[in-house]
Amino acid sequence: MNIQIAPSILSADFCNLERDLDAISNADLVHVDVMDHHFVPNLTLGEPIVKRICEVTKLPVDVHLMIEDPDRWAPEYAKLGAASVSFHMGATHAPVRLARQLRDMGCKACFAVRPAEPVEPIFDILDEFDMVLIMTVEPGFGGQKFLANQMNKVRRLRDEITRRGLQTH
Repeated sequence: MNIQIAPSILSADFCNLERDLDAISNADLVHVDVMDHHFVPNLTLGEPIVKRICEVTKLPVDVHLMIEDPDRWAPEYAKLGAASVSFHMGATHAPVRLARQLRDMGCKACFAVRPAEPVEPIFDILDEFDMVLIMTVEPGFGGQKFLANQMNKVRRLRDEITRRGLQTH
């Protein structure tokens, strides 16, 4: 099993963002949470900041969209240079179409599952995605307590991936 480290910049010092990105330069990728104050109660950074992050870091940028209408916005983040874009089932109208569009753009398509959501509904479309993000905190805020019960979802997902013979890395 290949473990990757993807620190989130949600708790970064945004006045010194480049410095904080340098501090995690040995990570495998940088995780950027984009929130719109509609899909989740918080509001974070948007396209101009993500574009700049993509320009200044050598790390692949993993954008997690906690927004309404990712069908419209996910391709825009791919155009900005995101290596991967995660979105939620409850926010998209056509998850497979969006995943294929992102992949056609050279961007990894990722699926995010909130703690209250079961993981099983995505099993039928797993092969359309490059990554699954099982959230172990409620979306919308940083600094929360790890929800250990979400590891059961990780196990069920791992079992399904193995059962279907899908490749992971």
